[in-house]
Amino acid sequence: YLNFWLGKGDTSQLKKVFRICFTIHVAISFLILLLGETIGLWIMNCTLNIPEGRMFAANWVYQISVLSACVGILGVPFESAIIAKEKLSIYAYISIVEAILKLLLVFLLFHSPIDILIYYAILIFAVNTIVLVWKLLYCFKKIDFSRPKILFSKKETKEIGKFTSWSLFGQIAYIGSTTGLNMVINVFLGVTINAAVGIANQVNTIVYNFVGNFQTSFNPQLIQTYSSNNLPEHRILISRASRISLYLLLLLAVPIIFNADFILDIWLVDVPEYASSFLIAILLCSIVEAYGAPLWMSMQAIGQIKIYQIVVSSINALILPVAYLLLLFGISPVWIFVAKVFIAIILYLYRVVYILPKVGGVPTTYFRENILRSLLIISSSFFIAWGVSSSLSEPWIKLIVTTLVSVIFTLFVIYIWGLTQSEKLFVTNKMKDIKHRCFPKTLE
Repeated sequence: YLNFWLGKGDTSQLKKVFRICFTIHVAISFLILLLGETIGLWIMNCTLNIPEGRMFAANWVYQISVLSACVGILGVPFESAIIAKEKLSIYAYISIVEAILKLLLVFLLFHSPIDILIYYAILIFAVNTIVLVWKLLYCFKKIDFSRPKILFSKKETKEIGKFTSWSLFGQIAYIGSTTGLNMVINVFLGVTINAAVGIANQVNTIVYNFVGNFQTSFNPQLIQTYSSNNLPEHRILISRASRISLYLLLLLAVPIIFNADFILDIWLVDVPEYASSFLIAILLCSIVEAYGAPLWMSMQAIGQIKIYQIVVSSINALILPVAYLLLLFGISPVWIFVAKVFIAIILYLYRVVYILPKVGGVPTTYFRENILRSLLIISSSFFIAWGVSSSLSEPWIKLIVTTLVSVIFTLFVIYIWGLTQSEKLFVTNKMKDIKHRCFPKTLE
């Protein structure tokens, strides 16, 4: 909504929308607090499989996590204002400082005066609060429309509230397909397999953050090109953001996929069973999701998300009955994450067919010009990495050589097959500029 009115150039409506959005986020935080202290607390204490003697610590961590969630929700309008104004440098600084603080947090754990799990939760909450205060102070000083104020306007609140409700519905379904899946695994297989899933998700989150930050920079332009009715440029941005998101994730994910066991062995003392298999499947799932992310960003710009969220949420929720049935019949939990990959592919295909026509795109043209090209790059990248890794046995050499060859070869095929002529020209000019900066001509 902020980007939409920025695209329209209406400052007064922009201020009004920000205050309404802030009011809605305050309401959501209270709702989360209410649900967390009722239904969530009951689930925590009555259904989850928590090791004996750890319930006290688990409850403390749960309460702090609920507060952290509320703090995060209250910070969303301010982060959105920063991104909408494309102040990506300050967004990057905040992200870097947050990462440094979390790194320092790890060292503080060695000197914990209380239960280490509770101490960790408190420190995470402190970092989240510091980040929120920083965003608030920056918005107060630099972004004139982002003054927090409780405001209720029937027309705009109804419109934004409807959009927010359907977005919240989609997020609840997503939580159901992730946290709910962890609960199903917990009930059937216990905390050891949960730990394996957690480790795989942690690695995936680190990898995907690189792509997520890139997509954040594209999001304002996608919404503003739609709000200004510049649909040809909007479609070009969807295509470009999809392809570059895929390329970035391939460069990072492929070496990890073919060295997953060794990387986890380096990182962990005891690697939980199935951790490497879960990691590979989750990274494959992320590759599909990264490619489709600009499409759902475009759907946010369109705003008519009711049917979209119902369908996407229903497809996402399929993983729960699938996981339940697989575990009920004693099938390996790895197949749950294989199913997640197929569900991600179904979601992507639905987005292509449903969203593209709304912005004047033709799905068959998109398939021909984008998907076929991308499949060629994916298969080439995986084939060369598989060939190199299968010919080497010493783990460190395999990791180094696979990474180098995979990255160089993937960059090569991206340049040859993955870029348009204008994008190739842009890359060539950038490389010349970098070369000139690093090796300037000697002045005679």
